Amino acid sequence: MKIVSRLRTVGSLVAYFMRRERFFLAPLLVILLLASILLLLTGGLSYVAPFVYGLF
Repeated sequence: MKIVSRLRTVGSLVAYFMRRERFFLAPLLVILLLASILLLLTGGLSYVAPFVYGLF
């Protein structure tokens, strides 16, 4: 159930970008999504922390 609500949130954010033509924010959304997927796949921050710190 949590995944569905998160996907709905991402969908509404993308719809907002399209409606308001805020395309310059798309790279930020892509980077945040990739970072969150990386954190979910590794199962925690301990493995990924040095790489996440390097990104920001």
